[in-house]
Formats: sequence, structure tokens, C-alpha cells
Amino acid sequence: MPTHALHPHSADTAVISTREAAIAVCSGIETTMESLLQLIEAESVLLRAGKTVAAAALDARKNDFAAAYLADLAMLRQVGPELEAYAPDAVDRLRRLHDEFISVLQIDMATLAAARAASEPLPTRLPNGRGPIADGRPLPRLDRIGRHIPQRLAASSRR
Repeated sequence: MPTHALHPHSADTAVISTREAAIAVCSGIETTMESLLQLIEAESVLLRAGKTVAAAALDARKNDFAAAYLADLAMLRQVGPELEAYAPDAVDRLRRLHDEFISVLQIDMATLAAARAASEPLPTRLPNGRGPIADGRPLPRLDRIGRHIPQRLAASSRR
């Protein structure tokens, strides 16, 4: 959902001439930040539950809110002084919430990365490209210095 749907001011047409308009802009930015965090957390939950298709379905909405957040930041650069003049308390609240947003976002992104990694299928080959990992055959046995022991020798040593 783009920023314009949350509040009527865009980076091109932002005009702050009343306290109510300033508060509305700050409130819209807060809504964008909260929505983005909720989508990232929902995606993490879905990935941890193994629901990768459902998690992928959230990507478009997450991208929309991320774009809206970036547009909000651009708008703040343009109208920051007006916001500060008309609603300094709303701006202070927005600053505090933004600091929390950044902290939570960093944690959520790390959690999301871990959830994505955990939801990926395990590799079927060893990292060096040699040998299968879990195709029903036993893994190659190694001697004390890491050399492979041929299966026929490993089998005879068990007797």
C-alpha cells in the first residue's frame, strides 16, 4: 500500500499548513512503519512453519510498504521543518518510534534470514561437490587422517 493511500501528501505535493496536517503525516508514517514490521514478522512465522508459498505471497505487499517507507523518508526531508513547526510533539514521537523501528527491523530481518535459511531444502551433495549426503547410501567412512576408506574395506573391517 503506497504512502499516498495512508496519507494524502506525497514528496512532490507535500504541504503542511496546519497542526492537523502535520499530525496526519506523522501518523501515516507510523502506520507505514508498523505495517512493514507486521509483514516481516508474518513472513518469518510462515517460513518457520514451512509455508514458503504463503510467505512468498507476502513479498509484493512487503515491497509496497518498503517503497512507501522510502517515499515517507523522502517526504520528511522536504517537509521536516514544517512538521517541526506545527507539531513538534508528533515529530518527537515519530523520532522515538523510528529509532525503535530501526532496532526492531534489524532483529526481524536477521530472524527472517534465519527462517529463510531453515526453510531451504538441505543440500544433496557435499560442499566440495563429491558424494551424496542422504540418498539412502551410507556416507563414506574416513580413516584417522580424513582419507576415504573404500566401502568393501570398511565392510570387511566390521566383521
